Amino acid sequence: MFRAILILGLLSRLLLSDTLDTLLEEYQATTENSLETINEKIGHVVVYSQKEIRLMQYRTLNDILKELPLFNINTNQFGLTNYSLTGSKTTTSGFFRFFINDHEISSGYDQSTSLSWSDLPLDFVDHVEIYYGESSFSFGNETGIYFVRIYTKSALREDGSKIAAWLSSKNGHSQSITNSHIFENGWSYLLFANQEKIKKTSLYNQQKFTSNGTKHYLFTEISNETNKINLGYTDVTKSNYTGLALDATPNDGENLSKDFFLNYTHFLLEDKSLKANFSFDINERSYEEANDQGIAITPLIDLSIPWSIPKNFQEDLRFTKSNAYLSKSFESDENALILALNVKHKTYDVLKRKSTNFLNQTNEIDHYNSFKRETTSSMLLQESYSLHPELLLVANAKIDYYDRNAYLKDTSEKLLRIGTIYTPTSHFGFKAFYTQTALTPSFYTIDYANKNTPNLKSQEYHFYTLEAVYTEGNSKFGITFDHVEINDFLYQTPVGFVNIDHTIKTDGLIFDYEYSFSKRDKLHLNYYTSTLSEQINNSTKGGFIKFMGGYQKFDYFTSLIYRNGYDYLGLEIPDSFDVSLGATYHATKDLSYSIKASNILDKSTQSLYFTNFGNTFFALDDNERSIMVSLKWVF
Repeated sequence: MFRAILILGLLSRLLLSDTLDTLLEEYQATTENSLETINEKIGHVVVYSQKEIRLMQYRTLNDILKELPLFNINTNQFGLTNYSLTGSKTTTSGFFRFFINDHEISSGYDQSTSLSWSDLPLDFVDHVEIYYGESSFSFGNETGIYFVRIYTKSALREDGSKIAAWLSSKNGHSQSITNSHIFENGWSYLLFANQEKIKKTSLYNQQKFTSNGTKHYLFTEISNETNKINLGYTDVTKSNYTGLALDATPNDGENLSKDFFLNYTHFLLEDKSLKANFSFDINERSYEEANDQGIAITPLIDLSIPWSIPKNFQEDLRFTKSNAYLSKSFESDENALILALNVKHKTYDVLKRKSTNFLNQTNEIDHYNSFKRETTSSMLLQESYSLHPELLLVANAKIDYYDRNAYLKDTSEKLLRIGTIYTPTSHFGFKAFYTQTALTPSFYTIDYANKNTPNLKSQEYHFYTLEAVYTEGNSKFGITFDHVEINDFLYQTPVGFVNIDHTIKTDGLIFDYEYSFSKRDKLHLNYYTSTLSEQINNSTKGGFIKFMGGYQKFDYFTSLIYRNGYDYLGLEIPDSFDVSLGATYHATKDLSYSIKASNILDKSTQSLYFTNFGNTFFALDDNERSIMVSLKWVF
């Protein structure tokens, strides 16, 4: 079916295209610019432009991320999107860092974005950069493996207003407004507001699981040439899906999260080489659940006393982050150097925590342990040196010192990266990096640590990456290889987190090909394969095919995202084939209408869930088949 769709898309472009002379005029050779990505020195990067976001009808950040190779997107037990490395499935994602402009939006509790920001709408986004590498070398943030930089639109290019709305066949809907303006004194602002109704239902053994709720997003940027102020707010209220119920069917429950951040960046000196950044985040989260069969609140359960298992649970928590960053850059013809200092302070407060067990005893509970404050002080260096125009050497070093109030010992971590970027011709480029980094335990992993091994250690990552790109005419070929070794990996068992006592190894290989028919029309193919030294519980192979283009007042696309199936403890998970297609009609330059069909074959990826402390497993689809109609009006 997909082959037919793709062939029809290609034929329609050939039949509807302008003359060959016009196509040749549209075509621009990519050989000179193919390797000039946003910041090659940070790591291996993929960029999604505003044009591609528009043509492919990417509605939320997850629409982009689900394509990524060596990367899995699943739904966790709360019905939230969760990100995992290839071959594995985690409940919360501590490997990934997300930024809106200069501000990191990952949670101060579990270092994830799942509850608040993962479904961020893209109506106010200019482009998205996705890096595979250690982000904290350049941005002073907490360590990670993947990091995603979301750059918002600028009033300098978007002066005016836009209304966008969509309606799904699953009864979900969304409305948003963007407004921006430039003042005569050089200041400008951009304002974005959105509300969305979430609808998701799954069935298993005649049981219905719902993940319904409401989300609101608000973002403002106020800036001039040397100052930038970002304010963001989001709140989410939703049902618990399978929740933490021991039988995966809670009687009742709800998740509520409210996030706010303020970020201020100021550039000093005439060349803007001195940069200061200050930010503050506050997150308030409420969670409640009731289940007659019990709730798996790991810190409260003593398996030798069965009646200690909670059947009702409520908690209200507050987390704060404050961050200060100062950097100075030095540049010459051959050398570029960045020196920086960063200090981050995090707090964790319990406003209310109450549990009722099977003896109907209700207990008020404070912190599960004494760990509730952490200050991280960092010094970092990034240097690149050009031996000659074709060869660039890159070196990074960072020292993190962790000062904790109690429970965990104060520690320090040394991070480093060395690499080279070699472009011997205008058609060929090569990159190689070695990175050593560490991911420290979070408040969440300490709260939910296995009681037999409560003193969790930092995870140590060593990864080696090679990338080669070749361009010829309007074609671009790419291949990337990585080898990763992980010591003391933090793994969540049914009774809590533990450090794995041996080295985990994984290898990945990515093939990528792009062909540009014209400025508007492009074919993009990607395939990856990987191996993992452990028992897999997620896909290890996948890829995508997508074609996007346009003719006169129409834009159109079709895509297939593939993930291989696997077997986990006798449970067979089938291959997934997520086929989507859509079209946009531009009635005027300011008004457009779109339609998009998703998961047409109804062969979505699936996520694993367990009951009764891991005694049984089952799988549910991550995505439903749906049709969405939308409109955008600029005024």
